[in-house]
Amino acid sequence: MSQDNSFKIYDASAGSGKTFTLVKAYLSLLLATSNAFKFQRILAITFTNKAVGEMKHRIIDALKDFSNPEIINGNDDMFNAIALDLNIEKAILHKRASLVLNVILQQYASLNISTIDGFNHRLIRTFAHDLKLPVNFEVELDTVLLLQKAVDLLIAKAGTDKELTKILIDFAIEKADDDKSWDISKDLNEIALLLVNENHLKHLSEIENASLSDFKSLKKQIKDDILNHKTGLETIAQQTLEVLQNLNISKADFNRGSVWNYFEKSLSLNQQDAYKTKLEENLEQAKSIYTKSTPAETQVALDAIIPDLYKAFIGIKNHFYSWKFYKSIYKNITPLSLLNQIKQTLNTIKKEDNKMLISEFNSIISNEIKNQPVPFIYERIGERFHHYFIDEFQDTSELQWNNLIPLIDNTLSTEYNPNEKGSAMIVGDAKQAIYRWRGGKAEQFLGLINNTEPFVQAKQVIKLESNYRSHKAVVNFNNGLFQFISKHCLNSTIYKDLYERAPQEQVSKEDGFVDVSFLEYKNKEEAEPLYCERVLEHINQCLSLNYKYQDLCVLVRKKSEAKTIANFLGSNQIPFTSSDSLLLINADEIGFINAVLQYVLSPSQLENRLILLDFISNILNVEDK
Repeated sequence: MSQDNSFKIYDASAGSGKTFTLVKAYLSLLLATSNAFKFQRILAITFTNKAVGEMKHRIIDALKDFSNPEIINGNDDMFNAIALDLNIEKAILHKRASLVLNVILQQYASLNISTIDGFNHRLIRTFAHDLKLPVNFEVELDTVLLLQKAVDLLIAKAGTDKELTKILIDFAIEKADDDKSWDISKDLNEIALLLVNENHLKHLSEIENASLSDFKSLKKQIKDDILNHKTGLETIAQQTLEVLQNLNISKADFNRGSVWNYFEKSLSLNQQDAYKTKLEENLEQAKSIYTKSTPAETQVALDAIIPDLYKAFIGIKNHFYSWKFYKSIYKNITPLSLLNQIKQTLNTIKKEDNKMLISEFNSIISNEIKNQPVPFIYERIGERFHHYFIDEFQDTSELQWNNLIPLIDNTLSTEYNPNEKGSAMIVGDAKQAIYRWRGGKAEQFLGLINNTEPFVQAKQVIKLESNYRSHKAVVNFNNGLFQFISKHCLNSTIYKDLYERAPQEQVSKEDGFVDVSFLEYKNKEEAEPLYCERVLEHINQCLSLNYKYQDLCVLVRKKSEAKTIANFLGSNQIPFTSSDSLLLINADEIGFINAVLQYVLSPSQLENRLILLDFISNILNVEDK
C-alpha cells in the first residue's frame, strides 16, 4: 500500500459487502508482490471464532479459484477487481495465487487470522515469563464456573472466620426479613461477575483496599441516611396534613383528592405513582388543584398556600428518591463488601489450579504497556506484523483498543523496505454495536471517523453505501427509519450525523416485504395469545405467497417467549425447529425409551422385564445383554 492509503477505515452497514471488501483487501495485499510468505506479516483480528472461520474459508476458497487456469479468461468479480487494482496481468496474478496457496497450505498455522482474545492469549503466552505468569498456565473459558467455585469456597469459610461469619449470617437474615430466600450464594455470584467486566474495573480498583470494617462503617452510615430521609419525608407529609386540617380543608376540596392523597400516601411511602401524573406541574403552575364546587373561602385559603404545598411536594419527592437510592445501595453493600474476599479466593484457586481467566487478558496487557513509550512485549510482535486488519471494530472494548494502539501506531509510521510501508484497515458499523454490556464502545469507531483518532497519519474513510443482501422493501424501510431517528430521536450531533448518513442504495431487484403492526393489551396474559395468533397469521400469509416453512424465521427477545410461540405453532401443526425442539429429551423416540425403561424397572413389573428388554433390543437393533 502506498503512503496515501496505508490507513483505511470502512464504515460498513449491514449487507454492504463487508466480508467481500475485507477478503479483497487482504488478497490484494497478499498478491501485490511475488513474496509468497507475505501472509506471515499480516494479522487479521475479528470478534468471534465463527467470523475467523468464515474469513479463513473465504481466503482459501478465493486462492483456490484464482489458482484455476480458467480464471484468467473468466469473469470472477474479485479476481478481475484485484488485477485492476494492482495493475498487473491476470496470468501473473494467477501464478502468484497458486504459489501463495501452496505455501499457506504447508504453513497453515502461520495464517494469522484470529479473535482478539486469541491474539491476546498468544501474546501473553509468549511473554508469560516477563509478565511473571506461570509459563504453562491453562486458560479457563468458563469464567462463571470458576467464580461460582470461589463463592462456594468463601461461604464454606463460615464458622472459621469470625468477622466473615457474622457478615454472612446478617446478610442471610436481612434477606429473610425482606421475604426473600435466605440463600446468599445467588447474590454473591451476581456481584462476582463485576470482577470480570471491563466496564467496572476502574471503579473496583478504587475499593480494592477497603476492608470489611470499612464497609461495616459505610453500611451504618447508609442505614442512618435511609432513616433520616424516611423521617424527613414523613415529617413534611404530617406537617402539611396538619396545616390543611387546621384550615378546615379536607380531601373532598381537592380535584379528585389528588393533593391530599399524595401527602397521605407519603406517610406509608406509597406515593411513587404521583410522579407519573401532572400533579407536580399543576402545583407549580397553581392549576386544577380544586374543583368548581369547592367553597369560595376554601379556594382563597388554598390559593394562599399552594406555593407551600408545591414546596412540600418537592421536599417529599427529594426525600423519597434519596430514600430509594440509599435503600438500593444498602441491599447491595454486603455482597459488595465481600467482593475483595471473593477476588482473593479466586486468585487462590487460579494459583492452585494454574489457571487464568480469558477475561483477564486485556487488563494484564493494559497494565503492562501503560505509561511505556515502547512496550517491550510489543517489540517482537511489532517486528513480525506489518499489516493489520480489524473487523467488527464497534464491539472492541476500550482496553482492547488501547492495547492495539501502540502496534498500529508503530506500523503506520514504519517503512519496512522501499516498497513496503505498514498499513492498517479497520471495518465497523456503530449502528450494530451489541456488546456494550461487556465493554464494547462504539464511540471509539465514531471517534476514528470524526478525526479524533490517536494517530497523526492521515486516514481514508470509505463508506460502503450499497446493500447487496436485503430486498427493496427492507432497504427502503431502514432508510426511512434511520432518517426519522436522526431528526426526531437524537440530540447528540455525532449520533444524528451517524443516522443521517446511514441510508443505503438498494442493489436487489426483488421487492421484498415489510409490515409493522402494533398490538394493544393490558398485561402479559393478554399479550401472549395475541402475539401467537399474529405470528400464525403472518406464517399463513407467507405460505399463501408460495414461501416454504424453511424460508421463515421467528425472532423474539426472550427464551420464554420463544417457548410460548413454539408451543402454539406446534398445537397448530406448524413444523418448526427451535433450541428446545433439538433437545434429545423432546424426541418421541427418547420419550418412548424412557417410558419403557421406567416400566421395566418398576418393582411391580418384574415378570415383564425379560419380555420388554427383548422388545427394546429388537427396536434398537442391539444385542440383548
